Amino acid sequence: MHIRRLTLLAGVIIMLVALAILLGTAASAASGGAGDPVKGQYIFAAAGGCGCHGVNLAGYNPSGPPFGEIFTGPFGSVPASNITSDKDTGVGNWTDAQLMDAIRNGVDDGGHTLFPIMPYMTLHFMSDADVADLVAFLRTVPAVSNKVPERQLNGSAPTVPPLPPSPATAPASGLARGKYLATVVGDCNACHTPQTPQGAPDMSKMLAGGVVAREGGTFEVGPNITTDGPTGIGYWTGQDIVTYLKQGIGPNGRTADGLMGEAVAGGFRRLGFNQLTDQDAVAIAAWLKTVPAVRNVPKAPPAGGPSAAGADSAWAPQFQALHGRPPAAQDIADREWSLAFAAAHGQPPSPADWMAHWQQTGP
Repeated sequence: MHIRRLTLLAGVIIMLVALAILLGTAASAASGGAGDPVKGQYIFAAAGGCGCHGVNLAGYNPSGPPFGEIFTGPFGSVPASNITSDKDTGVGNWTDAQLMDAIRNGVDDGGHTLFPIMPYMTLHFMSDADVADLVAFLRTVPAVSNKVPERQLNGSAPTVPPLPPSPATAPASGLARGKYLATVVGDCNACHTPQTPQGAPDMSKMLAGGVVAREGGTFEVGPNITTDGPTGIGYWTGQDIVTYLKQGIGPNGRTADGLMGEAVAGGFRRLGFNQLTDQDAVAIAAWLKTVPAVRNVPKAPPAGGPSAAGADSAWAPQFQALHGRPPAAQDIADREWSLAFAAAHGQPPSPADWMAHWQQTGP
């Protein structure tokens, strides 16, 4: 009887130890503590290097490079945040879970909703493993003391709509891997897919070219990368695409510039698409070759910005009084978009509508 009790006691102890190990592993994974910074560096590079935050990742500063950008519009102004490990002005005091929540769900360490210039509605579909690895990598970023000014919104931040669960794992190979890298991690749609008048992505013209609003009221064209021959990259071979992704050199010898040039070359530690493995670059190229052809030539607004009609006599002085400067081309474009939205829907755009608009037009 005594031996039987000892045997049962030993079995209970073994079960408790095993349960503790399992719970500890689960807690570690949930907090992001299981992330691998080496793998996270690769995800960071495959995302184009998070260029909005600056070469030093310390966020917006009026002095300019190597610091990040600030975005202004009818919603107000939103500066890129400091994502270095500085404990006073960066994210050094954030937990791994808080960082993961910000990346995928748009919620900061205080529970506040981030403005959707940060593409969290796309990054929401990044896998558990990849986002944990990315957070582990961000922990290695040297601290840079830079107190970024608070955002100034002309109203409440948009409410995050209900989103499905994020995937546990990412596709490992093939077309599924290529699509994941292109549409989630690399977010190609942000620059290369045009918008509807309501500011949502026009998926009937997926990757057929878009126009990106940048800092200072300037615009940049994201070219057509569908399989259309005359207006897209239908004449490119798979190897042409791979070379362009990794080296920034097209089949005509032209070098990538602007946003694509930044994404290829990378900013922080030169981490960009240039770090893609051959296998992943081939997977992206193979998936792009499956994108339906759409004949479209995207065009930026005319020199000097959209028609000045948007800056009417009542609105322009109000804008000047609010922001201390006259409206720039980007502001006029947003004004015209809001007027078009109101005409189409019988009411002005809501915060959620602005969220969808800026999710697509932000860098």
